[in-house]
Amino acid sequence: MQRSTRIALVALAALTGAALSLLTSDRWRRPAPDTSPAIAPAPAAPEPARVAPPVAEGELRIASSQTIQIEAASLVPGRPVVVRLALGEPSRTQEPRPVRVISADRRVFEGEGILGEDLADARFEIDPAFLSAPGRYIVEVKTTELSHFPLRRYAIEVR
Repeated sequence: MQRSTRIALVALAALTGAALSLLTSDRWRRPAPDTSPAIAPAPAAPEPARVAPPVAEGELRIASSQTIQIEAASLVPGRPVVVRLALGEPSRTQEPRPVRVISADRRVFEGEGILGEDLADARFEIDPAFLSAPGRYIVEVKTTELSHFPLRRYAIEVR
């Protein structure tokens, strides 16, 4: 057998094998992926702004990641510092939310924040003796958000 005939037979066998594998697979039966550009859905209308519940006199409202400043001279022994912690989104339950305050020297004050009527904020009272030293205090509230880290943080700076 000549060399060119042998090469032709090997090539024919390879083509036959490739054709058989295509015919026996269902790949050619599936529709091709859609390559047309996707049309983005129209943006949703913005939600109407929520009216924040009234903050009682003497209460401090703090948004997530916000820092508020308090003068040390304004702290009255025996009268708690009341903060309203905005949760970012309404709580999924009506249960009080765990709150903790951490001082710069790593002292911790823990308690529960009572939810407001619309479940969008938590009212928390801090003992003024805990805030007696000037410095930065971190406030954390555990939320019910569907998140890998359902925690909101706030800062209080005592001057």
